[in-house]
Amino acid sequence: MMLYPWPQAEIHATLNEALEIAMDYLEGTGRAYPYSEKQSVAADAILGAWRAGVRNKIRLANYAIIAVERKPDRELVSFYPKIS
Repeated sequence: MMLYPWPQAEIHATLNEALEIAMDYLEGTGRAYPYSEKQSVAADAILGAWRAGVRNKIRLANYAIIAVERKPDRELVSFYPKIS
């Protein structure tokens, strides 16, 4: 089980389990790259839902997956000049 550095002093097993579920799903669908960036977005969503009162790890993971899927990926920017 991976442990994420949550901003709270106490570690919540439910938060880590939810993050692991979400990241496993995102890896399986090819949406977990770049991993640390996507993990951070997922963790923020989980923590926000936790603070709003959600305690079910599947629901927390779902919030994380939705947050990552809704966030647009960075555009690849070419260093070649555009020809008009």
